[in-house]
Amino acid sequence: MSYQFKFPDVGEGLHEAEIVRWLVKKEDVIKADDPVVEVQTDKSVVEISSPVAGKVVSLAGEEGKVIHVGDVLITIDETGKSSKEDSPQKESKSKQEVKAIESKTMEYGIENNNKPPRRVRAAPTVRKLARQLGVNIEEVVGTGPSGRVIEEDVRNFSQTGRQAETITENHSTVSVHPSFDIHSTELIEEIPFRGLRRKISEKMVQSVYTIPHATGMGEFDVTKLVEFRNSLKPFAEKHGCKLTYLPFIIKAVTKALIENPYLNSSLDTEKEKIILKKYYNIGIATATKGGLVVPVIKNADKKSIIEIALELDQLSNKAREGKLLPKHMQGGTFTISSTGSMGGGTYATPIINYPEAAILGIYKIEDKPAVVDGEIVIRKMMGNALSFDHRIMDGLEVGLFMNSLTEILENPESLLLEVR
Repeated sequence: MSYQFKFPDVGEGLHEAEIVRWLVKKEDVIKADDPVVEVQTDKSVVEISSPVAGKVVSLAGEEGKVIHVGDVLITIDETGKSSKEDSPQKESKSKQEVKAIESKTMEYGIENNNKPPRRVRAAPTVRKLARQLGVNIEEVVGTGPSGRVIEEDVRNFSQTGRQAETITENHSTVSVHPSFDIHSTELIEEIPFRGLRRKISEKMVQSVYTIPHATGMGEFDVTKLVEFRNSLKPFAEKHGCKLTYLPFIIKAVTKALIENPYLNSSLDTEKEKIILKKYYNIGIATATKGGLVVPVIKNADKKSIIEIALELDQLSNKAREGKLLPKHMQGGTFTISSTGSMGGGTYATPIINYPEAAILGIYKIEDKPAVVDGEIVIRKMMGNALSFDHRIMDGLEVGLFMNSLTEILENPESLLLEVR
């Protein structure tokens, strides 16, 4: 008998996900609990396992397809079972499946809700925006790929009550979808825009559309920090620790946030309140083959520089291997984006990791002329750029934060005055 495994709610009341990679193919014989597919949710890539054993009969679709909760994900032929025994066993396995999914969602710290699936094609962030703006998403016509509702559709519907896909002018309809003048398909390469890259895109658009960004730029004189770090490297190596500049910056940022709490906040627009957070979870923007992810150092204020360095190394390895779980990327209060030694210019404008209030970009350390005690000397200079939510704070709060951070980084020995 064939068993149809339907796509479950993997958490947060999500109604859909994107198929990233099939781990099985037709005719494969699998066992119960074997992983069958990786799907991209709004949080991360989630691996889904089969609740039954048997032969794979059919798959829901190609990689990149968006599948909804309740849709048949995979059909499995449970060989060697009679129809009489199949029914009760199937019911039992169905219960096991629900328990397995509930266990999975509890692992992610997410409550499962059993809301019926909605057939509107839209990302979870778009549905959330629709709820915030009081828009019935079922009334919105999507202009995205395959008719998906995108954020622009919801915003235009909220403001005008009509769609953005067409503009009527002199009784003629003009499409606003971009067209590409391609003279020869031999001169282009098409890369599917899906998975993590598409989720990053949605997150960036949400941040830019929601938060009025303002950015200040400058440089840190990290000459003493370079010397300080070099003096501590042998000690760190004895503890199996690769000591980069980032742990020092994380610790300095944490101290500056404690002194300037508005940078460690978020805005609750529904309750009309600024939420000042008394905990310090520092996200680190990390490049992977699939795109940018942001693992989080939890409670950075309570950890030593060595402890932060060890945790950074562990999270970086997980990110490179694609093994980060949602729990590794949740709960951030402030984000640091570092280009490291690879460069990327002296300055850039980082985009805030919504719903946080600010993000610090730090760039390659370079030898530059600087004025010290009235003389021009060569110093180790690090470019920086701080983007902040101008709804929550103004230049004064940002200036005080940057003054605190500069003082700490230019006198890094002060970091050792605290045990943690």
